[in-house]
Amino acid sequence: MASLQSYLKRSLELPPDVVLRKAAARAARAWRRTLQRRRDRDSPSYGSDARSASLNGCLGAPDASLLAPHADLLAALAAHYLAHRFDLLGSGWVAVRHGASCRGLEGRRFPAGPAIAPDRAGRWLEGRVNRANLDEAKRVWALVDEGYAPLDWQLDFKSGYRWSESSWYLDIDPYGAPRGADIKVPWELARCQHLPQLALACAAAPGERAAEIAREFRNQILDFVATNPPRFGVNWACAMEVALRVASWLVALDLFRAGGVAFDAAFEAVLARSVREHARHVAENLEWSERQRGNHYLADVCGLLYAAAYLPPDAETDAWLAFAIQELVAETGTQFDPEGANFEASTCYHRFAAELVAYATALALALPADRVRGLRSVAPRVFSDGPRLAGAPPLAQDERGNPRIELPAWFAERLERMAEFTMHCARGDGSVPQIGDNDNGRFLRLPGSYELITVKEAIARYRSLDGYEGLPPERVFPDERVNDHRGLLAALAGLVDRDDLARLAAGHAIEAALVRGLARARLPAGAAPRNAAAHATIGAPDAHAAAREQIRALPERQRQRYEFRHAPGGLLTDLQALAYPTFGLYVLRSPLFHLAIRCGALDRRAGGAHAHNDQLAIDLELAGEPRVADPGAYLYTPLPELRDRYRSAAAHFAPRLPGREPNRLDRGMFAMTDTTRARCLYFGRLGFAGMHVGFGEPVLRVVLLRDDAVIVEDGALGGPLEPLVPSGTLPASPKYGALLR
Repeated sequence: MASLQSYLKRSLELPPDVVLRKAAARAARAWRRTLQRRRDRDSPSYGSDARSASLNGCLGAPDASLLAPHADLLAALAAHYLAHRFDLLGSGWVAVRHGASCRGLEGRRFPAGPAIAPDRAGRWLEGRVNRANLDEAKRVWALVDEGYAPLDWQLDFKSGYRWSESSWYLDIDPYGAPRGADIKVPWELARCQHLPQLALACAAAPGERAAEIAREFRNQILDFVATNPPRFGVNWACAMEVALRVASWLVALDLFRAGGVAFDAAFEAVLARSVREHARHVAENLEWSERQRGNHYLADVCGLLYAAAYLPPDAETDAWLAFAIQELVAETGTQFDPEGANFEASTCYHRFAAELVAYATALALALPADRVRGLRSVAPRVFSDGPRLAGAPPLAQDERGNPRIELPAWFAERLERMAEFTMHCARGDGSVPQIGDNDNGRFLRLPGSYELITVKEAIARYRSLDGYEGLPPERVFPDERVNDHRGLLAALAGLVDRDDLARLAAGHAIEAALVRGLARARLPAGAAPRNAAAHATIGAPDAHAAAREQIRALPERQRQRYEFRHAPGGLLTDLQALAYPTFGLYVLRSPLFHLAIRCGALDRRAGGAHAHNDQLAIDLELAGEPRVADPGAYLYTPLPELRDRYRSAAAHFAPRLPGREPNRLDRGMFAMTDTTRARCLYFGRLGFAGMHVGFGEPVLRVVLLRDDAVIVEDGALGGPLEPLVPSGTLPASPKYGALLR
């Protein structure tokens, strides 16, 4: 209903001829989908062509010296994956199998489904896979090794809710599951981002163990293909998920083969056909909108680029490849401002989107000359009723006279600015303040983002983890440091020749090597590094003083003061002030403190999908100790009221009036209209001054820097301020689905 109301409201804003054209396109699309549903019900949705009998390779063998520091971690990860245990979205390491009994989410727990007894003939698939696909599903399942236990790809293994393999993909409503069920959990598993980790573990493992890991990769791919026919089940309901999955499959396959693993022809034929099915699905279901689009569409484009590059060249794959390169460039210019920051008002979505761009750019630069030459004959066409391929991509020549993809002059600089935004946001340990949403999104998950912790440490750190209780306290488990964004810096360092990126990305050499192994040439450093001194001041010191005086003139109940002391002093030594006005983030930092201040407009093109009510909020660390921290995002669709609590003003250390929100939260879980009109009055060595009008009358915040303290002064012209609690009012969520104790 909300979608229909939104559609009708937009229709009233458009000229009649545009409304009629859009209505006709919408009706035609609905009719095509009705026909497709009918065909898929009566005929197999698996592809029938044999053109994809082989897949290209792009990567070289991983360097053993890069894997050696991660050997114990890779071995631990492989042990879990071989046992079908996964730690995703705050689950803790849990076994994912048919009939599993799940712990539940916030007290909501669904009963376990029946256990299964898989047989080689695939009789266990009867009643699960739809009838038209059953014979082919059984044929693929027969290729799986004897004794392999299938994963339950449809299960939310936190709450226990299960979707059906036989549901047609457009009949699945991502928002329509019962309370407590999280569609992101099966989606996250089916992204298969553990498979490149398995490939690296295989390269680092001794012979018999390496062979076992390679068989597991093969079996999991066949398992997915047999139990998830194209366009059926939860894992085809979102094109982004399909795109991320196929990229993970291809990178993992390439790493296995580069390491000397040879797979049988029957398996490679199934995999190659499925890669084409994935690409077609993405191309036919692009998450494109003329008015608003974001990381979903960018992920669609990047996954399509990977599938097309690895598939053999033909008219279809060449069109996909040219389109993906065209849209990669266009969306990089749209979704990242000239300062380098992503337009979705989230530091974690900045990391996700920038990774998409980095790895897709590397592959575009890795395309062999023959493949690039074939793109010259690509003809214009329309994709998915919306975006249009203009034709062949711009080409240039390398030093040997071979054709290569030509990127715009501004593109390399934009990549550098993306990295600098993360560099400037990062604290000393590489972690980044959680501004806006955080859903743990990554393009590739590689071992540099993990650490080994003990059971005792895990239980002390997190609430509600399965798989830990009753185990020896010193047993070691891998734990992902979701908020460490140095993996992005490493990936961009593999593309752009900047030593400062490589230095800051210590411990993430695999990411840099993977990107460098794809790209045939690194991009020259085209942009001068952002100079802190050049961006040290916005506004005049008088504006800072005037804001302080305005606050002090207010009645006592309409002003507040908070002081964060560091008695030894030294806070202002080597001070840096770095402003990102378009994103709306201002960073003041020195070796002894890190302060991030949120103040800026929401980009209408992103629709506020991942923004929070955090205007004028701060995130402060003194001498390595968190003093004020954003609590994160915790959950999305399973419990909407908790989503609203974590994106509300009350969740953030920002000036607020009791019981009121500066931006409305009732426009949808992934929508926010900016009514705050927040603006920075002063930013520089004195601190910060800013204001917004989200409550009607102006609200002011002034930050004053002293050598031994950070002082925050707030004032509200429209009424009494609500007292703030520096430690926060909600349990901190350092990553999606997880809460700290």
